[in-house]
Amino acid sequence: MSDLPKRLLISLAPPGDTQTEKGRGSIRHCLCERSVALWMEAELAARQFSAHAILNELHVPVTAIGDAISQLHAQIRQADEDAQRERQHHGASDPSAASPDDTLLLNVGGHLMSVRRHHMTQGEGVEGTRLAALFGGCWEDRLVKDDSQRVFVDICPKAFKAIHKAILNAETLRSAGKAASVGHLLNEVAKRDKGRHGFWVKLMMTPLDKDATEAADSSPADSVPTGSLTNSPTEAAAALKAMEDIVKSFANEKARLERQLRAANTRRDNLDKEIQAVEPFLLPLSGGDAIRSVEVCGQLISTTQSTVDEMGDIALSHRFDLWSSSRAVEVVDRDHIGRMVDYYRRKRLGASPADMAAVLTMAGETDQEPFDVNAAMYGLVRTDTPTPQASVAPRTGTLPSSGCRYEVVQEGTGRVPTGEDRIKIDIVYWRDAFEGQDKSWERRGWVTGVSDRPVWLHEALLSMRTGETRRIKLSPTYVQLRLISIE
Repeated sequence: MSDLPKRLLISLAPPGDTQTEKGRGSIRHCLCERSVALWMEAELAARQFSAHAILNELHVPVTAIGDAISQLHAQIRQADEDAQRERQHHGASDPSAASPDDTLLLNVGGHLMSVRRHHMTQGEGVEGTRLAALFGGCWEDRLVKDDSQRVFVDICPKAFKAIHKAILNAETLRSAGKAASVGHLLNEVAKRDKGRHGFWVKLMMTPLDKDATEAADSSPADSVPTGSLTNSPTEAAAALKAMEDIVKSFANEKARLERQLRAANTRRDNLDKEIQAVEPFLLPLSGGDAIRSVEVCGQLISTTQSTVDEMGDIALSHRFDLWSSSRAVEVVDRDHIGRMVDYYRRKRLGASPADMAAVLTMAGETDQEPFDVNAAMYGLVRTDTPTPQASVAPRTGTLPSSGCRYEVVQEGTGRVPTGEDRIKIDIVYWRDAFEGQDKSWERRGWVTGVSDRPVWLHEALLSMRTGETRRIKLSPTYVQLRLISIE
């Protein structure tokens, strides 16, 4: 430490007698200590406000700003990479290879059609639906193809034709400057066919996620801090202005990246929904799903092996196994066989009992009687036909530990799982009622372990046979559970 202040004080004191010198010495000593303290304080302040000290103080918060921005960039990359891996895992194609002007050659349940891709993917009432996702170009390599390389769609041909007709009619009216809605036209179809095609229209034409992307893009930006430099010293104004610019820029960039992250997460979530929606109509990743056909009165009715498997050991599935050109069906109305096959298509996709019964309901009693005879002959028992078995009230009960009430709406025929089994289930939650309007969550084809589930679900599964559908009241939630298979 410098001794300059001390030397200055000593030089200022004149010589004198001893007492005076002693007094002066005491004064000089006090002044010296005070001067040294002031000098030390000044030197400390100089060090505190040096450029090096200031930069040291700013290092931690500035590093935190940089880290926050880097973390957001990493999260965005991670979300996009997760989505890309998911696409690759599920065999997605590059959608840019598909042109809206393409003509798609289709085999819809045995009925041959040709349609324009843009009719299946674009326009109000079509974009964002399961139909648009299926033909949007992402799943070209996994679409089921028949022997003629036509895309096979395992749905009711009449329902698909009704959807296609509504799309064409809406586009024709709009091109003439008239208001037209695909949804409105399809509602008119539903009224005319008494709900027969309602299941397929709802399944194919309901938006997968109507407003999620818009909500992500339109989210308000975070507030940007503001400040004032009015009372700042002139020498500090430039530094404060620079810091204010840094803070504002950071806030703006952070808000922008957070919007990008929300959008990336939405894209990833929408991809999951799209995969879940189109999966039942694609080739399984584990191998092919053969197209099975039967000729009825000179026309083919086709479906997939998965749908035939859903039929079980009944005469209808045997008819597919025995089919050849010399063993065609010519004594049964084609519409009757078509309805029976459609019943099992719906069952495979987890349709409600009401939607499954609708396809078995003819327009009048004159048509209903012969259909019921044929349905019985082919082993299909209508759920709404009064029979000794059907007249018995649905089986109900209470789960022992949880006390939850349940009702069996469709009996199973397979074995009961054990606690060590892995099973495949469909499960749907409603807030308002069974098959209500306020659906809170659903998962189809979920493979899980019996022992991994909550107590009420564990209890339910251990008392269900494969193929059973039951409804469970979990106040205030309504749950429908179907045990598809034991893996």
